[in-house]
Amino acid sequence: MIQVMIVEDEPAIARGLSLMISRNYPDFQVIGTAGNGKEGVQKILALTPDLIFADINMPVMNGLDMIRQVQEAGFFTRCVILTGYAEFEYARTAIHLGVTDFLLKPISSDTLDEILISCRQKNQKELRILQAEYLQRCMHHSSGASDMKNPLTGYTCTLMLVLSGPVCGNIYNEVLFDSVPVSIDTGIRQEIEDTFQAAFFPLRGRHYNECLCALVSPNLQPVDVKAAARKLYASFPSSGTYRNLFISEQAVDGRGIHELSRNMYLYALLRNPFGFGQIDMVRQIPDDKIRISREIRQICLDIGEHPDQETLREAIHGMLQLCREEKVTQLQLTSDLRYFIKTVVPGSLDEQMIYPDAAEIVSSCFSYEELEQDLFFELERLCNLNTPGLANSEQSLAKQVRNWLDMNFTSQITFKIFQDIFGHNEKYISTLFKAEFGISPIKYLGNLRLDMARKLIRNNPDLLLKDVAEMVGYTDAFYFSRVFKSHEGISPSQYAKLMKETCRGPEPQAKAGRDSE
Repeated sequence: MIQVMIVEDEPAIARGLSLMISRNYPDFQVIGTAGNGKEGVQKILALTPDLIFADINMPVMNGLDMIRQVQEAGFFTRCVILTGYAEFEYARTAIHLGVTDFLLKPISSDTLDEILISCRQKNQKELRILQAEYLQRCMHHSSGASDMKNPLTGYTCTLMLVLSGPVCGNIYNEVLFDSVPVSIDTGIRQEIEDTFQAAFFPLRGRHYNECLCALVSPNLQPVDVKAAARKLYASFPSSGTYRNLFISEQAVDGRGIHELSRNMYLYALLRNPFGFGQIDMVRQIPDDKIRISREIRQICLDIGEHPDQETLREAIHGMLQLCREEKVTQLQLTSDLRYFIKTVVPGSLDEQMIYPDAAEIVSSCFSYEELEQDLFFELERLCNLNTPGLANSEQSLAKQVRNWLDMNFTSQITFKIFQDIFGHNEKYISTLFKAEFGISPIKYLGNLRLDMARKLIRNNPDLLLKDVAEMVGYTDAFYFSRVFKSHEGISPSQYAKLMKETCRGPEPQAKAGRDSE
């Protein structure tokens, strides 16, 4: 609703203008009137209308002085001058105050229509910007955007989470990837808005393989959310990766948006089958305990203490085939793998080896076939290794990779580069790197970048966030900020403020690249 204030000393004109607006423009609301400029200043600052109609010649204080005082008080809004005078001096003063609209008495309905349509378009554009900012902030703040005026009052919001592959749980998964992040085509965005008469906002997800969207409409305007979701789902090109779309419950007046987004991620983890794509409405999340099935336990028992390569391969295939047939969730699959790994890996290697993390393996695989290959690779390495440490050639390769990362960490790095430069895939290199240095190359790379970011901010606290991100190798300032805060506990902007307050004093202790080995 666009709120209007009328400041006019002639009651008949004020009443007539108010009736014209109320009867013909349902999305405009006259929230108050004033009979002179002094009264107008008080009411405008108290009610903060979106649009002001103000007469020039009024007792006590004229319209132009009123506008000037309101602006000096820090409130700026669109003003329309009501006048029966067309003198140049008035127009020049009004233009100097930012007034661009004039409505001559007697009031013309055509001129009023032009002004209100223009105001509506400007208001809708500004409202969209405010709603997008508010939605994005609500995604990452459990208390909501409490310091912002709520631009979703009077609106209903439904969230949609588009997820290509698994739910990623590791912030460092964003550092390296060889696929294009999920994005919404501008054409489908416009098509959804035109078809369903609702605002559609693509938002940033938490990871590169997801996109969060919001469908926003006035409270009393029903929208076929499922049909909109089907149209969005069909717009993505088919690929080998399974894709899910989750539809949240509705948030009225912008309340509970953060909780809705959190519930969608939990639902994807706890209820959605790994490896299968679908459109699903987020329902109540059950409080069921995760249990290892008798079939999985039997497979683990049948392996024996020292399985050969073929036995291990068959056991992995059988376990994952069972999980696929049962359509287990990602969380259940992770628990099954964790139990399987503990059963297969000899206990004598506990202090000598870097164990594979089941959650990390599952969240980095986009199909059961890929998961089977990766799990076999990790377990074969552990089960066949009889002596601690790496061969000299493997140690040399791990050090080559580290040296290369030290020299090139500010560049754009993808998994494909490892294959091109070192002749081995990223899984093999990651295994050697972790065994040699106790940290994955992805985390090592992230630490190098964050270490440099800290130094840049400390030495140049006025640098723009996006410039710091680009200088250390991130293409997206938002993701850089999330990684920085996850690692340091404070955002880059907070870190910069801290550096200014300490007057470039001793650098706070933080984690760096080689220090994390």
